[in-house]
Amino acid sequence: MNIPAQITAGDSASWNDAPVVDAQGRLLDASAYTLKYLLRGPAALDLTAVADGRGWKTSLMTAQSAGLTAGAYTVVAQLSKSGERITVGSGRLTVLPDLSAQAAGYDGRSLAEKALADAESALADLTRSGAKVKEYKIGTREARYYTAPELISAITFWKARVLNERTAQDIANGLGNPRNLMVRFK
Repeated sequence: MNIPAQITAGDSASWNDAPVVDAQGRLLDASAYTLKYLLRGPAALDLTAVADGRGWKTSLMTAQSAGLTAGAYTVVAQLSKSGERITVGSGRLTVLPDLSAQAAGYDGRSLAEKALADAESALADLTRSGAKVKEYKIGTREARYYTAPELISAITFWKARVLNERTAQDIANGLGNPRNLMVRFK
């Protein structure tokens, strides 16, 4: 399955798939089978590949990807011919929003980045208030605040998630893993 792991809504993409050898050792190729990609998530899309030699070429057109809502999708690749269907692969696909279609005020931060900012803001508020009030009640309304150790634990957790996201993005952009340390001896 050669579908990209990440696509921006509104972009076009294409990829090639080679013939598949099944568990019984049979060669499944474009001469006998049709390849279809099924994307399911916030929206649904089916893509049918065309024969390209013995393999297949799948194209995602701009109009098709523009109809995809940003988010996480499950992708399944299926081969079929009369009376037979074989699932040959599955995986995850992330659809990024089309920034040209976003209004002013768009917040492109990930969930982890937003949660980290919220936890840091809560710790700053707690520190500013002198950490004197843990909870209070006025009539039927009540509020309960996290303690500094709880907030620091949340900040540590979300910082690690943000770091992992940024590392994955750097690797996807061809920048390599920033955690790798290379040494050359002369």
